[in-house]
Amino acid sequence: MAGRPKGYKHTEESKAKMRMSHLGLKIPNVIRRPHTEAEKLKRSEFMKLWHSTHTAPCLGKKLSEEHKMKLSLASRGAKNGNWKGGLTALVKGIRRSPELYQWRKSVLERDLFTCQDCGETNNIAAHHIKSVIGFPRLIFNVDNGLTLCKDCHKIHTAWMWLRMKKKKHKKQEVKDGIH
Repeated sequence: MAGRPKGYKHTEESKAKMRMSHLGLKIPNVIRRPHTEAEKLKRSEFMKLWHSTHTAPCLGKKLSEEHKMKLSLASRGAKNGNWKGGLTALVKGIRRSPELYQWRKSVLERDLFTCQDCGETNNIAAHHIKSVIGFPRLIFNVDNGLTLCKDCHKIHTAWMWLRMKKKKHKKQEVKDGIH
């Protein structure tokens, strides 16, 4: 299998580009040339040829409707790996409340409808500094808000998610006696 040799280290520049790409941000100084119609046609013909000769011999067993229903029931609610104790209804209720709309308006007005990271005035959003789930008493507190543009908001939420994941990992290590 071709690929990077074992122990390969990416440069800091390539790591930064990968980070930005994963967050959905535009990578500076990267020129992507548009594909010409001839290139698209050539690629299309190649793919047609490839698929005509590379068919899967067996795409899997066909499941009965009864079996599909049993599989569905087996991973609902608390049995699902993404279950968080029924918080979806609570969060939806908060997000649709008039108090949150007022909080958002207050935060945006306080920050003069300008991103507090980069100064952008388009595509702005009100961001909770401390999470809604982790700090329910601070949901409608204007001091817990920050005006951010769409790109900066992605960076802030990704950073917070990574930080929380690291905290959980450290807690697990301490619990397991690895620390």
